[in-house]
Amino acid sequence: MLSAPRSLRQRRSPLKIQRAVLLALFIRELRTRIEGRWLGAIWLLFEPLAHVMFILTLFSFLRRTTSTAAEFPVFLITGLLPFFIFRNVTLRLTDAIGANRGLFSYRQVKPIDTLVARAIVETGLYSAVYLVTLAVLGWLGFHWLPWAPLELMAVSASLVALGGSLGLVLAVLTFDRPKVRSMVGLMFLPLYICSGVIFAVHNLPSEFRDYLLWNPILHLIELSRGYFIPNYQPLVGVNLRYPLAATLMLSALGLSLYRVNRQRLIALG
Repeated sequence: MLSAPRSLRQRRSPLKIQRAVLLALFIRELRTRIEGRWLGAIWLLFEPLAHVMFILTLFSFLRRTTSTAAEFPVFLITGLLPFFIFRNVTLRLTDAIGANRGLFSYRQVKPIDTLVARAIVETGLYSAVYLVTLAVLGWLGFHWLPWAPLELMAVSASLVALGGSLGLVLAVLTFDRPKVRSMVGLMFLPLYICSGVIFAVHNLPSEFRDYLLWNPILHLIELSRGYFIPNYQPLVGVNLRYPLAATLMLSALGLSLYRVNRQRLIALG
């Protein structure tokens, strides 16, 4: 009889509690993203393929091609999918705190946990989409295997980290500003154009290329293509150090903003 209260008083370690919280949030986010919305699950795969087919048709009609030796569908896929991963991680994290504010009444759940869970879900979903899309490329007879898979995985992880750090900053800044949050998606149109997603930036005049190199997404997309397509030469000046530095600065800013505002985020939740 004396051992029962002792066993009841036993508590899980903070690490086990954190793991259980993240697992529960992961399952919740995955169900919200997929369950009961099978059309949305299909759209995850159909969106990049439809995008490629539309641009292929447009460029064929205009009789335009890239100046690289890469097959044009492969060139598009290796630009679109990395950009979609970055975009979706950022946008989903931006809305994560507001969408899960009801969970903050449980003291084990912190706003940062919802961000981590969403980042894991989006990364997993788009990794699956990436693999399926590459299989479709192979089925159609195009080059579909990266020549440097480990380096490509490192660049893809950098894209996720950059999107996650930017998403953290935007999540805190726009939490109680719904009008500002609704405008966040608009910034991805100029990013889409300036990141070399659908055209070879090698064709542009050197003065324009110098300005585009300030965009860290361009560096990561060029590196993704370079590690995927044999004999592809990334734009001169592209490197991994610059986007990693941008990720580090955004992460520091996001974590600082979160620490300063964490009580306000929970109270407003």
